[in-house]
Amino acid sequence: MNADLLDASQTVADGTQALTRSRPGVLETDLQLTAAAVKPTREIVMRHLALWGLAGYEWQVNLATSELLTNAFKYTRQPDQSTVLVRLMLSRTPGGLFLCVSDPEPRRPNLLLADDDQEGGRGIPLLRAICGEFGCSSTDRGKDVWVTFETP
Repeated sequence: MNADLLDASQTVADGTQALTRSRPGVLETDLQLTAAAVKPTREIVMRHLALWGLAGYEWQVNLATSELLTNAFKYTRQPDQSTVLVRLMLSRTPGGLFLCVSDPEPRRPNLLLADDDQEGGRGIPLLRAICGEFGCSSTDRGKDVWVTFETP
């Protein structure tokens, strides 16, 4: 059995179930996202980077994963819901990495210009600064928000 292969359903945090599928160079995780599930989901992503020999990209991918998951939870969850169904995909590409979070909200992220004293509004500029590319694509189930990273 290849160490890069995984197909498991597990509890990641506070009863949050995640279905994780992994094959060489691709990680997919479907989960009912909660605020508490962001950290353990990031840890799954970091383990895959290490497994692929790309631990040198941990801080950028860790930050982007946090930003994409947190925004999916914050902006797509209905007021009466404690979770939102998302899919996270991390894949190796020729010369890079592709990280994508799919959520059910069709509304695209808005670029906000944050004042110095505001807590939010820096996500898109931050992602653009640390990633090769940042984008959002409409889907029949909502949207995909994605970033790319260049690797040697």
